[in-house]
Amino acid sequence: MGVMELLLPPACAGCGRYGAVLCVTCVAGMRSARAPDDHFSSADPGIVVGEALEVAVAAFVHEGATRRALQRLKYGGAAALAAPLAERAMPALGDLLAMVDGDVALVPVPVHPERQRQRGYNQAALLARVLASRVGLPLRDVLVRTRPTARQHGLSRAARLHNLRGAFGLAECVPPGSAAVLVDDILTTSATLEACAEVLRAGGAARVVGFAIAREV
Repeated sequence: MGVMELLLPPACAGCGRYGAVLCVTCVAGMRSARAPDDHFSSADPGIVVGEALEVAVAAFVHEGATRRALQRLKYGGAAALAAPLAERAMPALGDLLAMVDGDVALVPVPVHPERQRQRGYNQAALLARVLASRVGLPLRDVLVRTRPTARQHGLSRAARLHNLRGAFGLAECVPPGSAAVLVDDILTTSATLEACAEVLRAGGAARVVGFAIAREV
């Protein structure tokens, strides 16, 4: 623990209590996206299926402390939240990885360089790095954002797909026949994951699945 943390302990991003960036109470209250009382458009509330994207799984519902923590991670410069969020989501990632075999790597969804400069990091890359280290799989940061896009909030899935057309590219080759686990912070309509999956599949990936910390209700 550093001197600054001793003098000024961190405040929980979920509730504001001092002592940890994400306290035990808020962690315990993170609701699984696959709980039977959740209501999404798909048959299983924690799963979506695409075309290039084989399947996408979210760990938690995007609400309460989970929402506040992800907002702090994404917009508030709270990079330290990536580790506790990723670690709490590990069981859901384990379930997803049980469906994938072969040459598997985690691939973070990229942000545009300008946005990354503003934030200081790519939150999906931070999450993917922690997850990859915990499951012992490689991290392949091969996707790039080739152009800025309008904010996705409030757009339909069709509008999101149109907004993202041509927005992603490959920085380096994907091993032919490999499998990619796309990692993002929030899953809404799966349009971003689908657009990234199209690029990976065109680049040689045989299978692409998606994983997010939380899913919008």
